[in-house]
Amino acid sequence: MRHTIFSTLSIICLLLTVLMFGYDSTKWYGRFFKFLYDISMFMPFILGGIGIVSALLGIKGEYRFILVVLHSFLLLLFLVIVIKALYGFS
Repeated sequence: MRHTIFSTLSIICLLLTVLMFGYDSTKWYGRFFKFLYDISMFMPFILGGIGIVSALLGIKGEYRFILVVLHSFLLLLFLVIVIKALYGFS
């Protein structure tokens, strides 16, 4: 039972991170993601870290591997975006 809770938490963090990547502030869900970005610019990294840790504590097997790989890919993607935004678009 505990493993499924951690896997579900990892999936929720993954969905939030994916939706934070391409959110539209004019849509109905824009205020929620703006709130998350207002908390910290690094919220996708926080969600990714929580997602990886909960995936490692979750269901073993292919699900764990897929969740860890997807979280890692999104963390690298956000890292590239943050570095590009912090150091300019040149």
